[in-house]
This record gives sequence, structure tokens and C-alpha cells, in this order.
Amino acid sequence: MYQRRAIHPISKTLEPLPQATIETLWTIFVAIGERWSLGDDPSTYRLRFETFLENRINVSPIYRDYYADGGAYFDALVLDLGQAGALDRLFGQKPRVVQSGIPSTRLEAIQRFVANEFISLRLALGGFRSFGAINYRGYFGGANIEGEPTPYRKR
Repeated sequence: MYQRRAIHPISKTLEPLPQATIETLWTIFVAIGERWSLGDDPSTYRLRFETFLENRINVSPIYRDYYADGGAYFDALVLDLGQAGALDRLFGQKPRVVQSGIPSTRLEAIQRFVANEFISLRLALGGFRSFGAINYRGYFGGANIEGEPTPYRKR
């Protein structure tokens, strides 16, 4: 069936994200639903959001730095531009496609490793229904395992 939870050995030595950083990241996550007019209550996703952060860091410890830097960068943008301006900067500018695959600016790194992943998570947790997804049942869940029932409705 399922394997045990994957945990990178380095992630065991890391300090947890500060609560202030998690709150800043949550602000970004909630803003996604508002900007895309998803129309559902994001507070029901809070536990899943925090679990997502924890799992990302457990599998790839570099994500702790992405999240810490993303929170600090967003907080600095809010001080300079206000929350609406900070969100416009984060979501409004499309990152350049770089041949090397390495972001060339801090904003591009945060868009790629924080904002874009939060967008994917937000859509997976409830956004599909807003766009008329046929298979929506709250969210897509579980793995497609041979011999087990499919975790979504088939056509």
C-alpha cells in the first residue's frame, strides 16, 4: 500500500518555521482565492496548508529557506507598497523563462518556489470546482493504486 513518510535527514535538524512567517505565507495563500474569485472559504484549508509546508520541508529542506525568504520578501513589499501592491508585484509580474532553470532575481525565485506552488495547492483544494471540474468532490485525494478504487470519478 503506502510507503512510510519520506523525510530528508537534514530536515530533522531544522528549526520549524516561525509562526509569523507561516502567517505571512497564509496571507499569500488566502489572496490567491480572492484574486481568482474561487468563492470558497479558505479557512477550511488551514491545516492542509500547514501540512503542505511541513511536508515540502521534510522532503526538500531548501524549501524552509524559500518559505522564510518568501515571507520576509513579502513583508518588505507590504511595508513599501501596501498589501494590494505587494500582491500585485507577486502575482502580477510573470517570471521570465530562464534557460538554465535557475531564477535570476529574488522575486522570480519566490514566484516559482512559493507563489506558484501555493496557486497549485489552492486550486487542488477547492479551485477546480469553481472552474467547473467534472470530478470535483471536495478535492482530489489519494493515490491511483492498482487494485484499489480510483480516487476520483471516471468518465
